[in-house]
Amino acid sequence: MNKPSICVAAPAAAVALLGATGPALGAVIHPGFYALGNHPAFQAGPAGLQLDELYNVTTGHDRFLFDFDHPQSQVILEVSPGILRVYGDVWGGRWNFNIFWNDQYRGVYSFNMSYTIGVQQVPGDDDLWVNGPNNVNTGWITTPLGDTIPLYDERGNFGFSFRLGDEDHDDGHLGFSGMSGWGWLNHGANPALHRPIGDFLFISRGLIPAPGAGALALLGVALAAARRRR
Repeated sequence: MNKPSICVAAPAAAVALLGATGPALGAVIHPGFYALGNHPAFQAGPAGLQLDELYNVTTGHDRFLFDFDHPQSQVILEVSPGILRVYGDVWGGRWNFNIFWNDQYRGVYSFNMSYTIGVQQVPGDDDLWVNGPNNVNTGWITTPLGDTIPLYDERGNFGFSFRLGDEDHDDGHLGFSGMSGWGWLNHGANPALHRPIGDFLFISRGLIPAPGAGALALLGVALAAARRRR
């Protein structure tokens, strides 16, 4: 699998955008790059992504959470015509309801999930969603152990695999009034093998002005400033 490099500029203006307590641009979905954070309604714990049984560590149900707000996380949403892409570095590991287990699975993961098939506007609304066949959009996640595990989109009970925006009537998703992203994922060698929980649920913290060189370090400064102000 070819792993794209992260290249997103965050000039000084981005610090002001990301420092707001809510999303800087409301729910307007402009083409470009957005910094992402945990959704406050994520019930499992502090996360923007959950991939349970990423590894079968125990005989029980192994929960894996990924904290988009962690200081070592830098997660980006790219919006362009017909394409949605969620990617970056994210801190996470096995979750035990209250804490992350201090084991070999805890650390920084790199991932990329690209939606290129079925990306369209929601009928009668200004949100975007991915409404295509099951398991056709793909990605990968690389773990602290050096393993690269395939990702696939999975259609939920609502007839789509991923949605971006603020819901019908612009009233927000799960109580958050700004722009959210939510959907379902499978992982592993067999895309048809349903995993018990594979969820995206995140918020946008603002549009990052423009792509360019030296982006990752600058974006880290902007995200750090945002976290200090919350």
